[in-house]
Amino acid sequence: MMNDGSRRNRLRRRAVEEPARSCNGARAHRRRRPPQCFRVLRSLSDPMVRGYLSFTPFKLRDLHPAPVGRRHVFFIHGFDARSGIRFPAFFKRELGRHTARFGTMPRAVSEIRTSADGLSRTWTVGPPADGDGAAVCCETLIWSDIVHADLSRPVLRQLALLARSVVSGLAQGLFFKTARFGWPYTLLSAFPFFVVFVAPALLISAGTALFAVLKPLSPMETVWAALICAVAAGAGLYAIRKALGRLFFWHILSIRIFFWQHATGRRPDYEARIALFSERILTELAQWRAHPAEAPDEVMIVGHSLGAAMAVEVAARILARLGTDDRPLPRLSLVTLGSGLPFVALPKEAVGIRARIASLVYSDRIVWCDYQAPQDWLNCYGFNPIFDIGLERPAFLAHNPLIRSAGVKDRIPECDYKRLRLRPFHMHFQFLKANFRPGEYDFFEMILGRQSLLGRALRPNCRRPVAPAQDP
Repeated sequence: MMNDGSRRNRLRRRAVEEPARSCNGARAHRRRRPPQCFRVLRSLSDPMVRGYLSFTPFKLRDLHPAPVGRRHVFFIHGFDARSGIRFPAFFKRELGRHTARFGTMPRAVSEIRTSADGLSRTWTVGPPADGDGAAVCCETLIWSDIVHADLSRPVLRQLALLARSVVSGLAQGLFFKTARFGWPYTLLSAFPFFVVFVAPALLISAGTALFAVLKPLSPMETVWAALICAVAAGAGLYAIRKALGRLFFWHILSIRIFFWQHATGRRPDYEARIALFSERILTELAQWRAHPAEAPDEVMIVGHSLGAAMAVEVAARILARLGTDDRPLPRLSLVTLGSGLPFVALPKEAVGIRARIASLVYSDRIVWCDYQAPQDWLNCYGFNPIFDIGLERPAFLAHNPLIRSAGVKDRIPECDYKRLRLRPFHMHFQFLKANFRPGEYDFFEMILGRQSLLGRALRPNCRRPVAPAQDP
């Protein structure tokens, strides 16, 4: 016979499991559980996105960093032939919007100075009157001339290089390796190959088959029919070349070629520019060591998009040159925004790149924070070099990188997000734009605020926006 306690528990459990009733006595709508396949896919994706986009290394140099009074920022732009020239004006415009939206004190921005060799543009941002910010010197390191040379290659040379890069990638299965860290970026990188090779091959096959259906063909006639279809396909591609340009076809094709050339060591011009940028920063560090009173509290290297890969290599070269020198040095920080690092680090030929990444991962002399965004088609999210490039040393010895989400969807209004989500290049630049809403990621608070990079990554101060001014 069932005792009263067990019966009471059974009745309580039944009452909880029964569907709730609304006020008029009708059954409330029961939320249907998603199919098992959707639950499995969600269980696979959630740990990747939620876990990897909020990762803190096992060892950190300083959990309570001091505030920053002066900062020097070296910014490295992405694969854009104009970013190096127009970024200072872009920075000033977005800083004005940040000031208006969040009610911060106005900052004095100096005139832009271009270096004698034309490879850097410098300006300063003064501290606010209320002291709620750092005095910052911003310096853009320019490699737009290399990008322009890549975009200006003859078409046939570009197509030949594309074919070589695709063959190399298919042989190593890079399509599936990079798809783990952002399938939109992988599909975009495959877009030129599909347009140039797959689509014409399908058209030639369909045209030849249509000829054969309409009239039986001899082997020689079949060859001639295929040649006619090939000429027609080539003429079609030539006719739509301007439309392809509006779809950023040639830009994506050049990026795809650049990934392959850089990973396989076929870019001596790019390597020389990395060495030049490293020397420029090392010269500044030596000067600050000689005159400590003029030294900033933090030296920050910021890389956006493909510039993030260059920033990683510049930082690794700087650490290698500094060696074990223990003389006083400004705090070193590295920020990578929307990077495509897997495309240059995963090919088997990229041994040197992986070694330089490893030197940053296990170094306690620099803080590296990687901001990622699943909403950005041109960003490899979920990539963590500690686990994904086959490092030899144990993961618990890693000091870097801190991985954080840029929170793009939460920082901009819903109407703007719906408009931008299908415009990948515009969404990609949200990393550098002023927030509409407060968020842990704020480009201008990171660059101009009092918090160090490590302090902001661990305990960010989120500034509240002010109400827009009402017209009288």
